[in-house]
Amino acid sequence: MRAIEDIGIYPSISLVIFFVFFVALIIYLIIKGKDYWKDAERLPLEDDDNINSKHSDQ
Repeated sequence: MRAIEDIGIYPSISLVIFFVFFVALIIYLIIKGKDYWKDAERLPLEDDDNINSKHSDQ
C-alpha cells in the first residue's frame, strides 16, 4: 500500500466521513427528542387497535 502514490489522503477522508456521520447522527437524535423515542419504544407492545385509533385522532 505504501507504494501507491497519494494513498495518505484516503485515511483522512475516511476519518472525516466517519466523524461527519456520527455528528449528524447525534444531531438527528437530539432534534427528534425524548418524546419521539418514548413513543417508538412502546410501539411493539401496543395492539393494532390502539395504533389505528391514535393515528386517526390526529
